[in-house]
Amino acid sequence: MPTVDLHQPAIPINYARQLVELCSRWHVAPQELMEGTALARLDPHSTDARLTPLEFNILVDRALRLTGEPALGYHFGLQTKLSAHGFLGYAVMTSATLGDAIALTEKFFSTRSGALELKFFVQDDVAVVQIDSTVDIKLPFAFPFESLLVGLCHAGAYITGKNSMDAEIWIDFPEPAYYAACAHLLPCPIRYGKNVNQLRFPAALLAEPLLMADPTASQLAREQCERELAALSSQPLVSRVRALLGEDLGAMPDLESVAARCCMSARSLKRKLAEHGVSFSELAADMRRDEAFVLLAEGRLSIEQIAGRLGYRDPANFTRAFKAWTGETPRQYREQRRATRSL
Repeated sequence: MPTVDLHQPAIPINYARQLVELCSRWHVAPQELMEGTALARLDPHSTDARLTPLEFNILVDRALRLTGEPALGYHFGLQTKLSAHGFLGYAVMTSATLGDAIALTEKFFSTRSGALELKFFVQDDVAVVQIDSTVDIKLPFAFPFESLLVGLCHAGAYITGKNSMDAEIWIDFPEPAYYAACAHLLPCPIRYGKNVNQLRFPAALLAEPLLMADPTASQLAREQCERELAALSSQPLVSRVRALLGEDLGAMPDLESVAARCCMSARSLKRKLAEHGVSFSELAADMRRDEAFVLLAEGRLSIEQIAGRLGYRDPANFTRAFKAWTGETPRQYREQRRATRSL
């Protein structure tokens, strides 16, 4: 399985905006959800910007806390329309059959999320769409798998003209208390406690014709997906710099060292990063902030140890930096996370 750097931009900004819009149902103001996150710093009109897996998970974690809705993943999957997936969504809608649509999704899924991998296969008479994580992190919530698999099932019913789908979802998390209360809202039942994350349905459904089948439109959308896939195949400069900074956060290399490893001068690197709307110091701060979130959530290290791991000789400097990022001290953030998990 391919592994994606936690600090590599991989998730289209549109999904983060969809999440912000969804949270307004629980009267969470966009500014409250976005404050201090990467989403607040990105161009609000950008359509091709991407968040790192850590940045998106931080946003999800905050959304779960602020809304107080543990079943938020279900709602996100049901709300997200196929058009939100860009040209891949249009290619899927205009495919000839359900099987064609799923095969397209498998081929171009990496254009939608570099943090997850989609596999499609048939076992005996059962068609299986499996979702695997491509990042080395164990999430404390099932949100990505619940939202994506519920969304796929909902989309399958929609494009075949049905109210529901003869399918079931398997999730590699213990069954949560909120499932029983929300099961009637879902397009198919969910089986928790499995060792995989899958959408499973009779293979015979793969031949189902789609309501909006259009060979010409599907081909045009597919060609655009091919271009997006080609554009993502080469590692952009910002991702390269992030990867180099992340090699050792406790002894993070300086601008000159990173520039040399990118085969350019420090001045050229600063200019090229500016063209991408970021600075070297911002990237370095973002790396430390994102790692701080992870280490504080894990709870294995003391705050003093985390400060040292991130290159702060004085823990007080780490506390000041963290408060500037979030408005909270590291201790307050950790205690809030513990309180949320105990609910």
